[in-house]
Amino acid sequence: MLLCACSSGGGKDKEAGQAGEKTESGEKKDKITVGATLSDFTISFQAAMYNELLDAQKEYDNIEFILQDGASDSALQVNQIETFITQKVDAILINAVSDAVEPSLKKAMEAGIPVFAVNRSISDENAYSYFIGANDTLSGEQMANCLLDMIEKEKMESCNIIYIQGVIGATYQTLRQGGFDSIMEEKGYDMGVNILERIPCKHDKETVISSVQNMLNKYPAGEIDAIVCEGPDDAVGALQAVQSAGRTELVGKIVGMDMPTEVWDAIKADKIYGTVLQDPAEQCEVGIKTIETYFFGDKDSLTEKFIETDLPMVTAENVNDVTPSW
Repeated sequence: MLLCACSSGGGKDKEAGQAGEKTESGEKKDKITVGATLSDFTISFQAAMYNELLDAQKEYDNIEFILQDGASDSALQVNQIETFITQKVDAILINAVSDAVEPSLKKAMEAGIPVFAVNRSISDENAYSYFIGANDTLSGEQMANCLLDMIEKEKMESCNIIYIQGVIGATYQTLRQGGFDSIMEEKGYDMGVNILERIPCKHDKETVISSVQNMLNKYPAGEIDAIVCEGPDDAVGALQAVQSAGRTELVGKIVGMDMPTEVWDAIKADKIYGTVLQDPAEQCEVGIKTIETYFFGDKDSLTEKFIETDLPMVTAENVNDVTPSW
């Protein structure tokens, strides 16, 4: 899907908009074009980022966005980046499908196009100018801490879990699972955690439902104690599978990642134990503001390559103190 739009009306930061990057002739630009490609518009988390970009089109009068859907296809996203380079966009904002896009991003950097990576980490730091988002290793650690919090509160002597993975090969997934495993090594296994199986589901809810149903058939009641999910649709899908199978012992024993309204409601209803709050709209907004600062503001103020956003853990204890991300 391609959507190219130039916003009208006032920019978010009129003062910052007075000082742009210089053109080849030495003149300062008063408007830039940003090629933006998100990993998959159909994934609810990325859809929230997409909606933030749509809002930005109306709010920034100094930025024109070209929006592309990566459709969870690394080859397609590579083609989108190559097209951005050919179009000579001023900047690229990317939520990467996988590390397979790195060579193309490095090509963009070599062509003088700064790359702003949002939400999903990219392994090679030479393939981007700035990363805006959460620490993916920390997000995995927080998922693990949420599980251990449940074990302590439920006074569980052991906990056999099914671990639902996101997109295998994507840096964020490798780091997230690594963070989870590090806490398991540190104390989780000593607290009785046993990972029965890991299942890649690409954050597709229907795939999660089918996969969890298979696990429930394979492991009868009493053999699975909890389900840990690397994404929000995964947690919702796992809950649906558990409820459909009548496995009431697992209702409230699901740990997720991210907090859309469905997850927020399920935590309040004690159907999902907890999650880690990561706000996609906030990350995208910070990414856009970083781009505007880079081109129209005090570029020298961008001293950190990694611009980190918060990752609080949310359970029934504090769910009423926070709001859903989308």
